[in-house]
Amino acid sequence: MMKKICPSVGLALMMMATQTDAASDVDARIEKLQRLLEQQQKQMQALADELSALKTAAKPVEPTGMTTDQTQLLRDQQWKMEAMADEIKALHSARGKSSGQPVYANFKNGLSFEDGSGAWKLGINGRVQADYRSFSPDVAAADTFSVRRARLGVNVGMKDFAARLEGEYSGVTNNGSVGLTYANIDYVRFNGLKLRMGQFKPFYGLERAMNANFTDFQERSVTDYLLGPTFDRGVMVFGEPVPGLFYNASWTNGKGVTTANNNGDETDAKYDNKDLLVRVVGNIAQFANWKDSVIHAGGFYARGQEEPGSGTATILTEARGYSVFSTDNFTRAVKRTRQGYELALAHGPLKFQAEHIYENFDGTGFDRDLTAWYASINWLVTGETFASTYKDGMFGRLRPKQDFAWGSDGWGALQLGARYSQFDGGDFVTTNASGTGRLANGRSNHFDAWTLGANWILTPYVRVIANYVHTHFDTPITTTATVSGMSKSYTLNHEDAVTMRAQFDF
Repeated sequence: MMKKICPSVGLALMMMATQTDAASDVDARIEKLQRLLEQQQKQMQALADELSALKTAAKPVEPTGMTTDQTQLLRDQQWKMEAMADEIKALHSARGKSSGQPVYANFKNGLSFEDGSGAWKLGINGRVQADYRSFSPDVAAADTFSVRRARLGVNVGMKDFAARLEGEYSGVTNNGSVGLTYANIDYVRFNGLKLRMGQFKPFYGLERAMNANFTDFQERSVTDYLLGPTFDRGVMVFGEPVPGLFYNASWTNGKGVTTANNNGDETDAKYDNKDLLVRVVGNIAQFANWKDSVIHAGGFYARGQEEPGSGTATILTEARGYSVFSTDNFTRAVKRTRQGYELALAHGPLKFQAEHIYENFDGTGFDRDLTAWYASINWLVTGETFASTYKDGMFGRLRPKQDFAWGSDGWGALQLGARYSQFDGGDFVTTNASGTGRLANGRSNHFDAWTLGANWILTPYVRVIANYVHTHFDTPITTTATVSGMSKSYTLNHEDAVTMRAQFDF
């Protein structure tokens, strides 16, 4: 009996010695654990071979006719098998806790692989958003199936450093080269002060900061058009200096990255303008330790300069149908200022969210403003909580109480919502002087929209979305379409749209 106990005692003593040494030298601890793992593997193989041999020898014997010695031998063999099975189980458990050479894989917010010693981690992530849109009046907006986003990327972490690289496979010119979305390097040693360099998404407001996989409606509100391009190049510092308080500050080119091969920022020697952005938000509910609640409030300020030949954004309806607002380009450089305020109140399955965005263009002889805002309310019918999705100053992935599974009681989560939004560009009219922000003919400088939405979240990684969007134009817009080979103009005072999306992300 002692013969079988000794290996376990020796193993325990080696582990205790290793733990004692670890207190003084982490590297030495890792090396010892690696050697210990190799020894464990050899012991496991030897014990497995011996157990197999004992199982072969231990053939059933009828109780009658057995001698005392035979009975004792059988009992000894059975005891040995049980003891070795327990020891193999213990070795397996010890191996699972090892910090040695093995690479562990798991699936949580993406497929990831991690070195057992914690030296590195590799994550693979992606998304596909397959959309359908239908419009009324149906004269120039396409009723079509499309791929809104199709991305694949990798994240690599090594101790205090991380890098992200992601490509966009849809929406690029002529379905050609893959467009670059993320290409950045992070220093993440301190939670309250992280550094990011490269190409990334600056965090302007709440809805823009959120991942497009997890927004409440199929498309962001009209406020998003006032924030400029989604991705830009530069540097950013961000973090959570105290629990519940989040900030980010970035210094970027201010031009965005709109094509797969847009490296104009590397050849533009004449204009060296940069955009400065600062955003601070906090969760008061976290400060007060109110469970299942979020009281998110904050804002941002951004300032930069646009070069001659630049202009305001061309603004589509929230259903991405008709073009409502556009202007001529500025003939001179203009100072551009943007600021926004954001609020989100959530308790249990209910959430109210609102944002107000202001954009100013200050040029020689003119000063033009754009404003937009939205307010929305959402209800998780199946009882999940929005607070469970809140992290790093934004709302993220929702995990249903029961994932959808055919033939079972699990049907996923259901979210219903409504949003009202409004856009005002009253400073931009058709009578403005050319080059100072003159409204294009056949466009409206004011409109509002109602959106009704339903999100069926089958699993944390799969969802189906349906939205109805009604948009009213204060000034009717004019659009053209080719009918029977001839160009024909139509005047519209509203747009009704039904949009749907099937989404998978990991």
